[in-house]
Amino acid sequence: MRASFRKFFLAATAAAAALSISAESPAAVKAPPKGGDQALQSNGQVNAPQGTPTREIQDIEMKMDAYKTGAELSAEDKANNAKIKRDIITGTFDLRELCRLALDKHWGGLSAAEQNNFVALMTDLLETKALFSKEQTKTRGKAYTVQYLGDTYLQEKTRARTRTKVVVPKENVKVDIEYKMKKDPGGWKIFDVVVDDASLVENYRYQFDAIISKNGYGELVRRMQNKLKELKTKAS
Repeated sequence: MRASFRKFFLAATAAAAALSISAESPAAVKAPPKGGDQALQSNGQVNAPQGTPTREIQDIEMKMDAYKTGAELSAEDKANNAKIKRDIITGTFDLRELCRLALDKHWGGLSAAEQNNFVALMTDLLETKALFSKEQTKTRGKAYTVQYLGDTYLQEKTRARTRTKVVVPKENVKVDIEYKMKKDPGGWKIFDVVVDDASLVENYRYQFDAIISKNGYGELVRRMQNKLKELKTKAS
């Protein structure tokens, strides 16, 4: 297994959770119980069956093969990287569902246009932040394994939890990553990622509710727009 898979997902989820649009610190959120699942994979070398949630996660590594890193990327390389990143984020994540769950009770009070604009803003933030974190990962180039621990189906197989464990022996690092997924006509899509019991959606929900309850929805959008502008300025 190449390092691209772990780099992107640990980086994207950890970075997205740390956008710091709120001054308050969210509490850690526990993942659902893990007992009773059978392991589909043990060493990361065997592909899960087509059409399963685990296979969707495995397929992302192939999409990342063409992603280039380094200090001397050409304009073409950068443009290609941006396309790969957008294709993965918009094609693998159900960002609308992520936003709906993160805004929780506030989502229904938005107009259709406001909902669409919020999803677009969140997409831009995830794309921009994930790029920096990918470059900053401490495990780049080091040997590791991914253990695929099985899919648990829920709600008549329209939703699923896919559990994995990333092991980096030289760093003595073990990271539990659970993907919460939703099935749509295009296949399985991720709407939440739980890294070592910390949920991305719950983290956002805590921050968003705190800001909206105190300052209103417009203030949340303003902070997110400012964070996006800051990130793009650093990237230029």
